[in-house]
Amino acid sequence: MTTCAICNNGLTPEKEITCDMCRSYIHTTCSGLSRTELQCLKIKDRKLSFHCPTCSDLKLQLVKLHELTSTVGALESELRILKESMTSRDVKIDPIKVPDVECIIQEVSDRQRRKNNIILYNVSENVRNNRNDQVAADMELVGELLQMLDVSVDNLRTIRLGKFDSSRTDMKRPIKVCLPDGDIASKAFQRRQKLRTSDKFKNVFLVKDKTPMQLKLYREARQELLTRKAAGETDVYIKYINDVPKVVKAGGPEN
Repeated sequence: MTTCAICNNGLTPEKEITCDMCRSYIHTTCSGLSRTELQCLKIKDRKLSFHCPTCSDLKLQLVKLHELTSTVGALESELRILKESMTSRDVKIDPIKVPDVECIIQEVSDRQRRKNNIILYNVSENVRNNRNDQVAADMELVGELLQMLDVSVDNLRTIRLGKFDSSRTDMKRPIKVCLPDGDIASKAFQRRQKLRTSDKFKNVFLVKDKTPMQLKLYREARQELLTRKAAGETDVYIKYINDVPKVVKAGGPEN
């Protein structure tokens, strides 16, 4: 007797559907589909497909694997550019220090963790009697800043970066803001120029939370930019291409 792949109970032909990936049989009531969706599945030339929970999870993992592969490819490109940059400056490269696959995977994981974060610089820090008061003040300030950027957030966390010095009254340690997802962080970053119109936040700088490798690549590009400008080039700037900072000519091909 054929059984449902979800509940393991017996099936009847009029109350079952088939997974379009593994061809397993499932009760219509176990499928989670609406009556309209079930009717669409009966159409001969239908475009709607149905996947059982196991295949849906597998499909999701395949998507994540594709994203991981793309990110690893971008990292390999960054490493190649970094190596070429070091070679062009006659910097001796120690093969032992060239990142291996494990390092690349760690970098991917680190970027995934940081993509939900933004960092605020030049934010005044009130010296308070206890940490909880400071955290509450920072949460209120960040909430006001995000509201100005038209970014709605129900759940966030703030962390002051660096060591606190109670003897100083002018502390401005950066604030790392941990947001629920990367889309919210990207939206805040894209709207950061709105801060310039606020008397309260016009001196605050909002940046993405980058990994040490990303910061190193940017410093390399920044140094190249300064060197080329010092040599007389005036139409060069830093542009991110596939998440890699490169120095390019304005209106010209990538360099």
